[in-house]
Amino acid sequence: MLKKRVGIKFLFNTTPKSYSEDWEPLELSIKACDSAPVIPTLSRWQNYLVLHASAYKVLESTLNPFGEFLPCTYQGTAFYLFNPLTIAEDLDAVIADSVTRNGNLLSGIAFNQEKLEGVPVFRTKESNISNYCTEAFKEIVESEKLDGLIFSSNLTHD
Repeated sequence: MLKKRVGIKFLFNTTPKSYSEDWEPLELSIKACDSAPVIPTLSRWQNYLVLHASAYKVLESTLNPFGEFLPCTYQGTAFYLFNPLTIAEDLDAVIADSVTRNGNLLSGIAFNQEKLEGVPVFRTKESNISNYCTEAFKEIVESEKLDGLIFSSNLTHD
């Protein structure tokens, strides 16, 4: 769980929006049941990626053109929230008629990989809170052994 600073309203706003201009580094607050939490090098919180400094070092040049890094700390250790600002619809990368829903929940969407060439992580207007990635990004994460993310093409997790 992240602790909100007074005056910052980014925590529950999932609409793609830049925060870097007025950003003040946050102190992360992570709650665990009985023991100190194990914090992965790379994870997801809402519509942000959470990167330990070691993951930031590996991914900064890959991700930087497609969003913004927002610095944070946890018990004196540097972390970064990556806010993806690249939207698939803006690249015309959502395949027409591929969006399916189960009630209000997005259950399927397909992307034109050619239009996402070079884009590692992106979001859609269909589901602002979800992050999507290309196979190239997945390969970097796996080859660098960055733990914490689970990759799945199943949106409903049945």
